Amino acid sequence: MMNDVSKYEIEDGTVVRGAVAHNNEPGLDGPSAHDASDASLSGALPHASDESDSGQYKGGDMEDKRDTPFAGEYGEFEDAYDHTQMGRVAKIVAIHAGVSTPSTSSMLTDRIIGATRSALEKDSRIASVSVYALRPLVNDIALASVGGPISNALQEIIDALREADGAIVVTPVFQSSYSGLFKSFFDILPENTMRDLPVVMGATAGSVRHSLVTELAMRPLFAYLKALPTTLAVFAASEDFGASVPDGDATDTASPLVSRINRAGKEFARFIESFPRKAPVDAMSDFAPMESLLKR
Repeated sequence: MMNDVSKYEIEDGTVVRGAVAHNNEPGLDGPSAHDASDASLSGALPHASDESDSGQYKGGDMEDKRDTPFAGEYGEFEDAYDHTQMGRVAKIVAIHAGVSTPSTSSMLTDRIIGATRSALEKDSRIASVSVYALRPLVNDIALASVGGPISNALQEIIDALREADGAIVVTPVFQSSYSGLFKSFFDILPENTMRDLPVVMGATAGSVRHSLVTELAMRPLFAYLKALPTTLAVFAASEDFGASVPDGDATDTASPLVSRINRAGKEFARFIESFPRKAPVDAMSDFAPMESLLKR
C-alpha cells in the first residue's frame, strides 16, 4: 500500500491521478480516473473604439443599436460569459472511501466521471479529473483527526478542493450511513474548503435498503460544509453492478444504474457551468488593437 498520490497511465493514454491502494484482497472498493489536457477557445468581439458611452456601436454614418444587453468586459452578447467559460478546463476532484480492491465505490466514481465528461464535452468543455482514494491515507486522517499535523498527501487534496470547479464524492455504506473513513476526512477539512463547490454524491452498498443514505446522511453533511450538492445523487447496490453492464459493455444506457449515472452527470455538468467558483477567462485579455500593432 502506498500513502502518497501517484500518477500512472491507462490503456487509452490518459493520465490518472490518485492515491492508490495495492493489494490482492477481494472486496467491494478501489481507484481510477481520467485526466484531460487543456483546450482554449477564442472569439472576435467588436473593437473597443467602436463602442459609445450609451452601449451602441457605430459604423460610418449608420448607427447600429443592439437589442442584446452587454455582458460587461467579457463581451457583447448575453452568452458571452458562457463562451469565456468554455475555453477553461473544468477541474474536478473525485474522492472515494472504498476499503478494498476491487471496489464498487471506485467503479461508481469512474462512471460518474465518464458521464460528467460526456456532458461537458457536449458544451465544448473538457475536464481535468484528479481521483483520490482515502484508504491509503487512513493513518494520516486518523492522526489529523486527533490534532496531529496535516500530511503532505492530505494537504494536496485540500488544495485541490479549494481550486476545484466540482467534486465527486462516493462512500460505501456501513451501519446505514457513510463510512467512518469518509466522515473523518471531511471532519479535518479547514473551514470553507468546499464553500460554493458543486458536488455530486454517490454511495454503494450490498442492499437497496440503504438507498436513502445519500439524502439522509450525505446531503446534510455537504450542506453544512457550504457546498452545492446536486439534486440528483447516485446509489448503487451490488445487484445494480451485476445488471448494469452485461458482458462488460459500459454503453448499456438502458439499465437503471447507467441511466441514473448519466442524469446525475448531466446535472453536475450544469452545476459546474452555472455556479463557477472563479472569474471567467476573458477571451480578449491579450487583444492588441491594429493601430497599436502598426506603431511598433
